[in-house]
Amino acid sequence: MKQKFSLTLLALAACAFSFTSCKKEVSDTAKPAVLSEQKANQDEKTNNFYGPEVSFGGGKVRSFVTLTHTGVPIELGVEISASAFAGLSTQPGEYSYIVPLHQKARAATPFDHIEVDWNPYGHPPPGIYDVPHFDFHFYKISLDQQMAIPEYSPATASMFDAPPPTGYLPAGYIPGPGGVAQMGKHWLDVLSPEFNGGMFTRTFIYGTYNGAVTFDEPMITKAYIENTVSSSTNFRQPQYFSPNNTYYPTKYNVYTDAKTGDHYISLSGFVWR
Repeated sequence: MKQKFSLTLLALAACAFSFTSCKKEVSDTAKPAVLSEQKANQDEKTNNFYGPEVSFGGGKVRSFVTLTHTGVPIELGVEISASAFAGLSTQPGEYSYIVPLHQKARAATPFDHIEVDWNPYGHPPPGIYDVPHFDFHFYKISLDQQMAIPEYSPATASMFDAPPPTGYLPAGYIPGPGGVAQMGKHWLDVLSPEFNGGMFTRTFIYGTYNGAVTFDEPMITKAYIENTVSSSTNFRQPQYFSPNNTYYPTKYNVYTDAKTGDHYISLSGFVWR
């Protein structure tokens, strides 16, 4: 679906997971509670837990998770500092950043880490996704497993092309062509506006490899993030989940803190599966 640009990926991954030059995990209650479900839970105490900061453009990006005092996830996502977009590369390619999750996020959800990809000129298919945008991959596999996904070739095609069992992807999703190293195969939502006469501003993609769903991916244009005060979008759910016995999201959100200018892209509406 897209060409991988990974000059910075392993270096950032080493920084993020060794914590030698990144800030440590923290917890506080400073993140603005702007989502309706957070407001609905004001009668139950919540706490925010943050992963280490990672350099991103002209600023920083870090993960966060909001949990109730009983450990139920309310929101999981990334916080992008207001200055970050000003320093993003304008050179062709895809720029990848590994964003670690706080240990409490990994314990309460199926997700292991996040990868944020910046595409200054978009990627194929032309006329659809060839605009400046970000891919927010929420991986359910470890970083080592992700990095081990090979290039797509006749020798590896069977691993990429093996679909998950029926019911593990929602209806209306079709496989993209080929596959991407260190990612897998992307499944596209043919009900999205960009495939029905509209323009791409945001969409939700699923990723698979070797017959398993490996990531959830909100894909959002830079312009939409910059110009959106707050939006919350339901995305279609599969019938079955793996791993189960954990909380899965049903919404993805985009909002900006009016005071700080920081941007938030998150998953919410968690349901026990």
